[in-house]
Amino acid sequence: MTKPHTFWKTWGGPLGLCLILFMLSYTIGVVQPIMPPLVREFNSSVGYVQSALVLMSLVTASFIPTTENLSRRLGRRPLLGMALLLYALGLIVIIVSPDIGIFTLGLAGLTGLGAAVLVSTPVAMMDGLYQDEVARKYGLVALAIAGMLGALTGSILGGIMAFDFSWRWAFAFELALIPVIWYLVRRVVAPTPVPTQAIDWVGGLLSVAGFGFTLVGLSLAAELGWWQPRDDPQTLAFFLAPFGISIAPVLIASGLICTGLLIFWERQRSRQGHPPLLRLGVFNRRIYTIGLTIGTLHTMAMVGLQFNLFQFIPAVVGLNPVQTAIAVIPFTLTQLVVLLVLAKRRPQFPPRYLLQLGLLITSLGIVLLVMAVQPPVTNLGLLPSLVVMGLGTGLFSTYITSLTFADTSEAERAEARGVYRPFQNLGASLGRGILGTVLVGTVSVKIVDGVLAELGESIDPSVRREAVQALLVAIQTLRRSERQELFAELPDRIQPVLNSILQTAATDAMQLTLGIILALCLLCLGLSCLLPKTVRKLEAPIE
Repeated sequence: MTKPHTFWKTWGGPLGLCLILFMLSYTIGVVQPIMPPLVREFNSSVGYVQSALVLMSLVTASFIPTTENLSRRLGRRPLLGMALLLYALGLIVIIVSPDIGIFTLGLAGLTGLGAAVLVSTPVAMMDGLYQDEVARKYGLVALAIAGMLGALTGSILGGIMAFDFSWRWAFAFELALIPVIWYLVRRVVAPTPVPTQAIDWVGGLLSVAGFGFTLVGLSLAAELGWWQPRDDPQTLAFFLAPFGISIAPVLIASGLICTGLLIFWERQRSRQGHPPLLRLGVFNRRIYTIGLTIGTLHTMAMVGLQFNLFQFIPAVVGLNPVQTAIAVIPFTLTQLVVLLVLAKRRPQFPPRYLLQLGLLITSLGIVLLVMAVQPPVTNLGLLPSLVVMGLGTGLFSTYITSLTFADTSEAERAEARGVYRPFQNLGASLGRGILGTVLVGTVSVKIVDGVLAELGESIDPSVRREAVQALLVAIQTLRRSERQELFAELPDRIQPVLNSILQTAATDAMQLTLGIILALCLLCLGLSCLLPKTVRKLEAPIE
């Protein structure tokens, strides 16, 4: 009768900590597959939902140094309880949200702020659970695997729930996890609270506003226009087209102004001898900042690649979302195997060289994928490139954490890991938003131009732009069967060549985005030369 008690006493705490990161990654991963029904129900756009994801990551990353300070002051367990309640409140707001504004408040505001505590607490508590270095490393690897499984579960389960039930049920699932998490982690030993420096709330708000406005403006530019509004300014709400121009440049300018005010504010506080409220903390570390940039760019490239595969494979191969997830899973599985194999091995070569080797292997996989997306495209034809990219990404992910943390102190590790993860979420959101928009936008242009060329007609440029925009929205929000019904309405003489037009448009657009992704990988390779060759201590990977 003592076995269950012993099991939960031994493994309940680590399991609960893993579930926290599983839940956070699930939230990010579930939004993409539920986007079409969500956009239709709110009569909104994909750009707005992507902006909510970007804001969530920014809010989380911006407030982690501050919440780390609060955790040391108040204790991790009380702050963890408050964060779980805040996260639960955010999920409830999402579930009952009547429009995209309330949805963004729940996702970016409440869950984003709660995640600022939740993302760093598992690392700090897992460190305290184990005295043995090997056991601690395996515990941190378990956290990384939990994050990967959460994103994968969200991408599969979210699609099933969204189309068979309601997208709101996808968030209700993780809401049920919160009491389980608290039950498991409530007895985990946490460090004793200690007094720390004051918190700079003004600096924190300026930081969120500066980065938030700028990146949201960039993510909405393709949707609303870089300067000229996509639609007639007279018919748009004022907040979408203030003074007759698109809101995107206004947001970008506001973000840059807030960033300038942040710099001025922090300098004034430093001159007066006051500690900044939003501590720069690990952002003061040059190597950490370089590694963080490389990791974010790499995540942007790889998540953008996977997102585009989820768009490309159903359209060209004809698979449903679950079948597509199974077709793409060799990439994730190979990455996971590499992480587990290398977890406890001391490398025989400098870690930077192995990281660079990983980037080269990933680049080779992208080149193989460029050749594999030529018609006819099959699951088997995609497999070698996915395995090669998974191998390279696994090698990269194994050592990027160690190299990024090379100049951080032991006391900064929890904060450094806490900041690193939401920046990867930010990279993932930008990858889906930017690379996904490039793919869908290019496909829309090529389909419209292909149909017009086949008809031998020329139309007014404004009409062509409207047709491209309407098709872009349809591709992002309609099911495959609904898109087929839409294409069936085209003139009869287009139908015999329609499939060829669609295949050519999808292939050309996918190859264009793969070229951009290859360029991002090569940029990461160049920046990696600024990282140290070796490290004193090997860190467990984060993603």
